[in-house]
Amino acid sequence: MDGFMDVDIIAGLDDNQRRAVSSGSRHILIVAGPGSGKTRVLASRFARLLKDGASPASLLAITFTNRAASEMKARITGLSPNRLKLDIGTFHSFCFKFLKKTMPGFILFGRAEQAEALRGLGVKAVDRTIDGISAFKNGMVPDAEISGILPGYEEALKKAGALDLDDLLLKTIEALDTGGYGLVKTHIMIDEFQDINPVQSRLVKLLGKNASVLAIGDPDQAIYSFRGGSLKSFMDFEKDYPGCEVIGLNRNYRSLSAVVSASQAVISNNQERIRNDISFTAEGGRIEILKCADEKAEGEFIVKEIERMMGGLSSLTAGDHHEGMRFSDFAVLYRTNRQADALKEAFSRAPIPIHIVEPPGPDFADFIRHLKSKEVPSGSGIPEFIRAEGDSLGLDKELIDLFLMAANGLGEGEDLSDLLDDMTLIQPTDNLDIKADKVNLMTLHMAKGLEFRVVFMAGAEDEFMPLRLKGGSDVEEERRLFYVGMTRAKEILYLIHAKERRVWGEDKERQPSPFVEEIPEGLAKKVTKEKKAVKKRPVQTGLFE
Repeated sequence: MDGFMDVDIIAGLDDNQRRAVSSGSRHILIVAGPGSGKTRVLASRFARLLKDGASPASLLAITFTNRAASEMKARITGLSPNRLKLDIGTFHSFCFKFLKKTMPGFILFGRAEQAEALRGLGVKAVDRTIDGISAFKNGMVPDAEISGILPGYEEALKKAGALDLDDLLLKTIEALDTGGYGLVKTHIMIDEFQDINPVQSRLVKLLGKNASVLAIGDPDQAIYSFRGGSLKSFMDFEKDYPGCEVIGLNRNYRSLSAVVSASQAVISNNQERIRNDISFTAEGGRIEILKCADEKAEGEFIVKEIERMMGGLSSLTAGDHHEGMRFSDFAVLYRTNRQADALKEAFSRAPIPIHIVEPPGPDFADFIRHLKSKEVPSGSGIPEFIRAEGDSLGLDKELIDLFLMAANGLGEGEDLSDLLDDMTLIQPTDNLDIKADKVNLMTLHMAKGLEFRVVFMAGAEDEFMPLRLKGGSDVEEERRLFYVGMTRAKEILYLIHAKERRVWGEDKERQPSPFVEEIPEGLAKKVTKEKKAVKKRPVQTGLFE
């Protein structure tokens, strides 16, 4: 394809990355460890196929998040002077666009519309019910409560002429099963293949009937069984796609040696895995296992340590300065959303800008409805229009920026309607502007695919990591989740546990996570700070107020 002819697409890739990009095998399974250049390999292969003459319409790449899709598109378009319309997106976005052509006229119910329909049926715990309905539609067995509400919920969808997000996949499978829709894809690439569920696996098989299928992922990072994700599709790929080529990406370009060695030691204790010995590319790094008195001391330590590494943002914390540090170089990860409260309290008394990565609030859905009732004025661009409308409603800047990010990623021929459709499909992990200079706080699940110079894993305790539930827990999956958290760190990793923590309104003694104990002696420094945090730390006005 013109535009790619003068580009050396495999320049700078290692041998295994080159093999993955250049392979002519019909089906390929890529086992890609943390920091091994997975997105770069996918983008380079997509570009290589275009360069070799494939039409953009014949290629499909399915990513796990909209943010990953945007990053992949940016990498590919950066290799070509031409503005290309690329079929890259999540399962939901692909199916939505497909169904708009094959069964036009339906309404898409996002989470806000689902909640409204359920409230109309007298449901009080709407979030839990939405998650339960989604789990059922993705192949899991529903409990009695979900089974009881399903008929009324489906009737509400039918009356509104609507589909929910999970229906998008089910209806696409139904349509492809009947055939005759002229969907011609010669190459299909699926990212994060270790986390796909049986419904998604069925869709991939239908799409790949007459196409080359490339699956890429890391079985050591499979962490979504609670919503139907299963390692089975990854483990069975060679059986499902006979003659496939298996390629391992086993060099970690993200993390320094201490983080790589420690994380490998932990994950090697799992039995259900494909061994992929990860090597580091640079020596160094630091891991600290810190024991605090309680959750208040934990938050206080994190705040002070960030201030110290930033060079001291107040007279209270003047100290070491790590050259070139930005607030966005730090992330605080935790297992449950309830842990965020104590952390937010600690940050509220410090001159540190933070962003809580969580699902957008009700203003998000209201803004979509507002924009649907408007038209972009002649002579105005979509970003300018969105900013003006958001400012006129007095919306939070972070919310407006979320829409602007999506608007800046619109492809050729896409308009405001396409943008609003995409925003309806947004996921919690997309609510993150990685360019914003703020410390990000998020659950371990939301951290998947991200990287930071410094990572604090708060609550590295038994009962949190692994999370102990009444019905039991999958310790191997919990270890994989711990591994995901560890491997987000590029340089410095703090594993913090409290001697005592308030859980469900009761002060309880806590023990370190057994996963922490799996880190070999010599790879981590153990520090104890058992003095309780002061109840009221002076508020230091500073640079960001």
